[in-house]
Amino acid sequence: MNENPAATPSLRLCFFGTYPKAYTVSRILEQAARDAGCEVLSCQNSPWESHPVKLPEFFRLARLPVLAAGYLRAARSFARALRRCPASILVAGFQGNFDVLVAKSLGLVKQRPVVFAPLVTLWETVVLDRAVFPSRSFRARMVHRLDRWSLSAADRIVIDTMAHAEFLCREFDLPGTKVRVFHLGCDTNVFRAMPSFRRTGRTKVLFYGSFLPLHGVEVILEAARLLREEREIQLTLRGGGWGYSQVASEVSASALPNVVLGGWVDYEALPQLISEHDVCLGIFSSGIKASMVIPNKLYQCAAVGRAVVSADTPAVQEVFRNGQSILLVPPDNPAELANAILRLHREPELRQDLAAGALQLMEEHFSPAARAKRFRDAFLEGLV
Repeated sequence: MNENPAATPSLRLCFFGTYPKAYTVSRILEQAARDAGCEVLSCQNSPWESHPVKLPEFFRLARLPVLAAGYLRAARSFARALRRCPASILVAGFQGNFDVLVAKSLGLVKQRPVVFAPLVTLWETVVLDRAVFPSRSFRARMVHRLDRWSLSAADRIVIDTMAHAEFLCREFDLPGTKVRVFHLGCDTNVFRAMPSFRRTGRTKVLFYGSFLPLHGVEVILEAARLLREEREIQLTLRGGGWGYSQVASEVSASALPNVVLGGWVDYEALPQLISEHDVCLGIFSSGIKASMVIPNKLYQCAAVGRAVVSADTPAVQEVFRNGQSILLVPPDNPAELANAILRLHREPELRQDLAAGALQLMEEHFSPAARAKRFRDAFLEGLV
């Protein structure tokens, strides 16, 4: 159990379980807790911190014994720490379904409130977004039950958007009073305003990510095809993961002169990469999950001070304003995306206005003080 010796507040809050500490959301939540005046404790042990396991692996019978053994070792470790932990509030983070159930069933809670901040549910990731299992299959039903059990066991659930909160209440029959919203933002210690590169005529457009279904990379590639004659527009795709190999094959087969495909970029190098481009792209899928989330890349690119284009969804509209801090296009619409990119290429003043609006949004609503207030409202209000 690691304690922050520099903090001297009265409220102790413990992040516990097998969540990955290096994960972006984990960093943001811990920093927000400190901003809110909490003493942050950690009872964490992740068996897949240094050797990440793809989510579908957790539901493959052949892998189950190895993964279960790894989880049990980690659970014993964080359970011992949690028994001695002096925190007043316990927080289970990303993919913490089993962690919540273990803490409750073993009596580790000791009448302390448990907040579950999963970011996303297993059901929507494995079934709705990636379609790893058919929605009516036995394994899909088990995933749904696991989500329901863990969400029901927690005293409070914190999720990233109001659209997402409404989905949880509807899908898992949760009372609205149990779910709070915390718009994540980004790590402002890493993502800060950076000056634009001076270029004449050329517009550089960037997408980076894990090439997940919700990203709608196929929409981006089709937009690139529509813009193939616009030689002064260059589209760069960076990242890896779920659908990268398929995208690489499509880019190679298409021989698009305006598309550059590159590999993964280290987290700390992302601000520099963003700063080298004029326009940054969000997500463009019309899927259910895409409509409920605000991808972290939108916040990151806005914090660096770049014009952002993304799909027009209820979740994104909770934070960003079309034409002021972002340019929104209909989901799953390559033609509209191509038109938006072309417009930003031809109207540098609009690019600058959107970049300035995005930066102002981040400075006003995602500053440490604003983040602290939102954290207190979502994680602490009514529990202390």
